[in-house]
Amino acid sequence: MTAPDQSPPPRTDSPYVGRLVRLRAFEPEDVPLMHTWLNDGEVQRFQGVRYPRSTAQVRKAIEEDNGPRYSHLSLAVVTLADGRLIGDVSLERGSPEDRSALIGITIGDKAIWDGGYGTDAMRTLCCVGFQMMNLHRIELHVFAENERARHVYKKIGFHEEGTMRQVLFKNGAYMDDVVMSMLEGELVEG
Repeated sequence: MTAPDQSPPPRTDSPYVGRLVRLRAFEPEDVPLMHTWLNDGEVQRFQGVRYPRSTAQVRKAIEEDNGPRYSHLSLAVVTLADGRLIGDVSLERGSPEDRSALIGITIGDKAIWDGGYGTDAMRTLCCVGFQMMNLHRIELHVFAENERARHVYKKIGFHEEGTMRQVLFKNGAYMDDVVMSMLEGELVEG
């Protein structure tokens, strides 16, 4: 008996489908996992989140989301292999006049960290931003000490623009915030 092919599926014509992940709308059954990740110190180490959230608060946030729009696009990240929810991504503060937005990501499923899923999710969301939203610039903020994330962002085409010194106080220390951006046409396919 031969082993199933473990190579990732090829990209489809949909910008919402990457090599390892698919981006989709949130569903009510996503609430328990999202709640777990929002309250996991290791997952939130490099996020701006400071305080615990209740299940009711997470459910309310998902239910009150008015759906995708230019100023706010938040999507669930699921694996192509088995459709398992592993995180979320967002494009926030979309400005049609400037054709720009701020990107964010959380990969909450620690079992798949360092497996390429975050890279693929970021690359896929950038495709959505450029191909579906007609963005010209995508910006992100990353803590200076988060070398793993900075490496991923550079690998897919983001450029460092500067550092905001000691901008966030968390876990008893001030943290520097590195501003990075990607312009239309700079996305590096993997």
